[in-house]
Amino acid sequence: MAKLRGLIWILVTYLIGTSSARDYQCSLQENQLCIFRSVQLSSADQLNQVTFSSAGSSPRNVKFESSSMVSIPTAVFKKLSSVETFDGGNSGIKNLMSSTFMDASKLRELNLTNNKISLLRNDLFVGATKLNVLDFSQNSISEVQENAFNGLKQLKVLKLNNNQIANLSPNVFSQNTALEEVDLHGNSLSKLDDAQFAACSDLVSLNVSHNALQKFDLRQFLRDWSVDSIDVSFNRLKAVSIPKNLRKLVASNNQIQMVESLGKDPSLIFLRLSHNKLTSVDQVPSFNKLITLDLSYNAIESFDFSSVTKYRNLILLKLDGNRISTITNSLTSDWTYLKYVHLSHNQLTRLDMDVLRTLPRIITLNLSYNKMTEFSAKKLSDKFPVLVRLMLEGNDFRCDKIGELVKELKYAPTEYKSTAEQCKEGERLLGGICCK
Repeated sequence: MAKLRGLIWILVTYLIGTSSARDYQCSLQENQLCIFRSVQLSSADQLNQVTFSSAGSSPRNVKFESSSMVSIPTAVFKKLSSVETFDGGNSGIKNLMSSTFMDASKLRELNLTNNKISLLRNDLFVGATKLNVLDFSQNSISEVQENAFNGLKQLKVLKLNNNQIANLSPNVFSQNTALEEVDLHGNSLSKLDDAQFAACSDLVSLNVSHNALQKFDLRQFLRDWSVDSIDVSFNRLKAVSIPKNLRKLVASNNQIQMVESLGKDPSLIFLRLSHNKLTSVDQVPSFNKLITLDLSYNAIESFDFSSVTKYRNLILLKLDGNRISTITNSLTSDWTYLKYVHLSHNQLTRLDMDVLRTLPRIITLNLSYNKMTEFSAKKLSDKFPVLVRLMLEGNDFRCDKIGELVKELKYAPTEYKSTAEQCKEGERLLGGICCK
């Protein structure tokens, strides 16, 4: 009788366990997409008991919506062996085990953004060697173990932005030789190794902005083919060296006082160095192909237009928010490349447009929010025939000093007028210009 009771107890336990197992099924949609909705897996036991299936042929794309899972069920890849893209974003996932992707041999894209993952452990992607895209953005990742991305020799895009990563092993990307795009912005990185990306010979885009980097050696990107873009903004860099093959550098909101060019015939076409500690345009070396130069919100006090002719193809120059009180022009011949000049929020008290006489092709000139009380612009249409926008709002013009200016602008094709709402207290609008 005791044996019979024991057998009955085992049978009952088995039936209870079996009854708790659940099969989630989806119908195949367009593009072989299979969407699982309202999947609730809050424990390891539930993960082990659940199964997934699809009505019809095996899907290539799987997505979870309105779901909550502590981890990715291995049954997904066991039962749906043809899955190439997996979207488990915003699913409450906390843990990823080394066996998670053991059967994901065809997986190419993995999206796990906006979850609660804190650790990427060693050999995490064993079995998923065809991965091209990994998105772990907006998680709580604080540790990436040295061999986390081992075996991912086809990985091209890696997004680790908006996490809590403070350190990365120098060898963490050593096997990811096909990487083209890496996003690490919004972490807590204080250091990156001088050869952190040395193995990533195909890298063309890197974002390490919004970290705490005090030093980052860009020499590791010096090679014979181009790098499209590097963003190191919002860090604590004091110097930056620009490789000849880099096309775009964003280095705003640092503490940069020194800029260096590495190699001959640089490819740089876009350079943003706003919100740093530069005191002169001369601190930025020559870049023959440069089109956009942003030096706004530095500590520049004076400026001569001849200082930017070393950028032979420069079209846009931004010097807003400096301390410029004096503008000069020692050019003796016309320079027609420069089209857009921004000098707002400086310390100019007066300006004669004759200082721009050798820049006849200017289209936009922004002089707003300076301290100008007078402004001279004789024969504006003749000297600057393509000037279509002149911004003068926010200055301290005296009405008795701008009569000739108002007459000159009245017949010019240039848009310049302010509105009464833009005038400061005690000012009035005279011919579209606020004055007192």
